[in-house]
Amino acid sequence: MATADEQKARMTSGELLELVRSKLAEVEAYITTSSRRRHLLVNLVITGSILATALTAPAAVGGKSFTNWLQQVFHLSSPSWQLLCLVATIGSITAVVATQVQRSGNYDENLAHARAMRGTLQALDISITAGEVSLHRGTAEFEKCVMDCSFIDPADAHARAGLLPGRRAAGQ
Repeated sequence: MATADEQKARMTSGELLELVRSKLAEVEAYITTSSRRRHLLVNLVITGSILATALTAPAAVGGKSFTNWLQQVFHLSSPSWQLLCLVATIGSITAVVATQVQRSGNYDENLAHARAMRGTLQALDISITAGEVSLHRGTAEFEKCVMDCSFIDPADAHARAGLLPGRRAAGQ
């Protein structure tokens, strides 16, 4: 039989549900922000690559006559191929850096993991709300979710969602 102190220390299903929903909000904020960041990086890679190709190909195909024409049209004081190569290099460097940032951030892997956690937390929320899971089992499942979401920094997730103490999320 549990003592009065042990009963006070136990969590209620309502408290567990509150923790599950809080963690779900963190996961949602992470997914939203990381998806946006990943899309930005992909767009930078695509744009930088297209820019590098679009600026070097015409000069390579058109040769000296193209670069002379370009120099006359834009009244350039230096050879136009130098400007084309400089801007193409910037585009290429942008694409390379964005690719490396995306890879080093493990965006694809972490997003897939976070989406799986979102599903698990949503199922746990429903199970707790419906009373279909015992408090002990629900707590164990939630603890597993917390460990599996260790790559998400709770403070960072709240900041991303605009949920820092004293602030409300947009639209609330």
